[in-house]
Amino acid sequence: MLRVKNLVKKYSDLKVLDNINFRIDDGEVVSIIGPNGSGKTTLLNLISGLDKDFSGVINHTTNAKFGFVFQNSDDSVLPWKTVIENIHLHDKNLDKKRISKILRETNLWKFRNKYPYQLSGGMKQLLAISRAFIHECNFIILDEPFSSLDCQMASLVRQKLMQLYESEKPTVIIVSHNLDDAILLSDRIVVLSNRPGKIKGVVNIGLQRPRMESAVLSNEFLDYKREVAKLI
Repeated sequence: MLRVKNLVKKYSDLKVLDNINFRIDDGEVVSIIGPNGSGKTTLLNLISGLDKDFSGVINHTTNAKFGFVFQNSDDSVLPWKTVIENIHLHDKNLDKKRISKILRETNLWKFRNKYPYQLSGGMKQLLAISRAFIHECNFIILDEPFSSLDCQMASLVRQKLMQLYESEKPTVIIVSHNLDDAILLSDRIVVLSNRPGKIKGVVNIGLQRPRMESAVLSNEFLDYKREVAKLI
């Protein structure tokens, strides 16, 4: 569980976030969307503890462990290490069966001895996602994880992410500018205003899980899209 209460973030005299209040239950997928400069990435840094300079309250589940997937996969993997070496980066004693299972689910097992430069951008994103799940992070944070991928590869990475989520059920927090991504993946969407970022509204997404990519063509999906778009 994550609870954010009366959160305010300033950089000198510049207020970035103002009176942010929300809660995320264990196992939920929540997307944060809003215009550029609304404080979305700043909010992720505060939630994860990378930035501790704020006023207000951020409470996590006991023993919170965060896994990050960034917009640029080169920020998530070390180019001089193979796929399997990147997986073992901070822990040499990981469960080999778990590694095999997740790498096979993400189609990376046969590339386990390849270096990142030998992988496509989507495969490198799958490596970053796989690593977060293999390390059993109970919070997985994704900052624009599909924005650098073409439509076909983004669809594949989304599908693999959803498959891993259904089997593991971590708490997932996503920053996105893409409404289709946010609606397809999320249980709730938090919409931020222009800077200083305030919560303009929260939209609950009731699409049944597991979700297929074809859901984006349904009337229900389009209704949610219109509802979120009105808040942006």
